[in-house]
This record gives sequence, C-alpha cells and structure tokens, in this order.
Amino acid sequence: MADTSSFDVVSDFDRQELVNAVDQALRETRTRFDLKDSKTEIDLEGNKITISSDSEFHMSAVKDILQSKAVKRGLSLKVFKWGAIEPASGGRYRQVVDLQKGLSDDLAKSLAKEIRSEFPKVQPQ
Repeated sequence: MADTSSFDVVSDFDRQELVNAVDQALRETRTRFDLKDSKTEIDLEGNKITISSDSEFHMSAVKDILQSKAVKRGLSLKVFKWGAIEPASGGRYRQVVDLQKGLSDDLAKSLAKEIRSEFPKVQPQ
C-alpha cells in the first residue's frame, strides 16, 4: 500500500452547460403564459447572472425555472449564490446571482483546520 493517499476537492462547473441552461430558462420565460408579459431578462456576464423582472413573484418563478434547467443539464445548485431581490429603476426588480467556482480562502482554511483537528495523521494541502 502506498505511503500517502490523497483526494482532491473540486468545485467547478461546465460553462457551456450553464449557458444552455440560462438560454433554456430565458426561452421558457418568454413563452410561459404567466411570465410572457413580464419582460423578464436573464443576463449571463462573466461569473454572475443578473435577473430583472417586474415583480418579486415573477423573480421567484424565474429562479425556480433556472434551477430546474440547471439540474436537468447536470449542474449542481451549489454553483449559484443567490443575492437579495432589490428594487431597480422603472418599478422593476433585480437579483444578482454569483457563480461559485472553487473554494473561498476562508472556507479552505476552516476545512484544513477541521481536518487537522479530527485526523492528526492527515496533512491537508
């Protein structure tokens, strides 16, 4: 048996699958009866998605649609970090969704500390 064993923690997502999920969600919001006239917009820019709509109810419906499309495309819902719904100009509402790729420094440090305390023979890197 080997002297050392290792495993990697990977927090990544397929960018093209995310683009496809956003495109499908946007198409569904434009054709669905209750969302057709809401003028909902979903913009994917860099590592964030911006959703704007005319009511908070429509925002929650779009969130459900986007999550269902992401799951169908094999994306984890842990990729999305949902921001607060905030009022925007013109009586509209906006929500910014950050896309998480990798582990934050604080989370990585806390995981390493917990591994060291629970398993003294293991060396986290």
